[in-house]
Amino acid sequence: MTKPRIVAIDDEVEFIDMLESYFGLRGYEINAAVRGAKGIEMVKENKPDVVLMDLKMPGIDGDEVLRLLKAMNPSPKVIFITAYDDGGKTKARLLKMGAYACLDKPISSLRDLEATVNKAVSN
Repeated sequence: MTKPRIVAIDDEVEFIDMLESYFGLRGYEINAAVRGAKGIEMVKENKPDVVLMDLKMPGIDGDEVLRLLKAMNPSPKVIFITAYDDGGKTKARLLKMGAYACLDKPISSLRDLEATVNKAVSN
């Protein structure tokens, strides 16, 4: 099985570096952006299978990026990784909007994240 192509969008540079290192060392093609607008450009250029994304970012936030990605054809699977917590309301809304999954930050296991990425692509 070919490894999924990933675009990561998060305004935390350290988190992006960690994702690039983890997935890159395991043979995934991963591209990253620290702004939503740049992330959308990367998605258009690289046509990833999966987008790993934060919710709260300056400029275009995760909600708007998700709306724009869902309008693309083909649309990548979107996995939110966010520290934002409002008792699950936002996560439920994002899933209803078409996100594949919403995970809590800090991420407890990169291995579990990798399993979620692979599951998203196989569905």
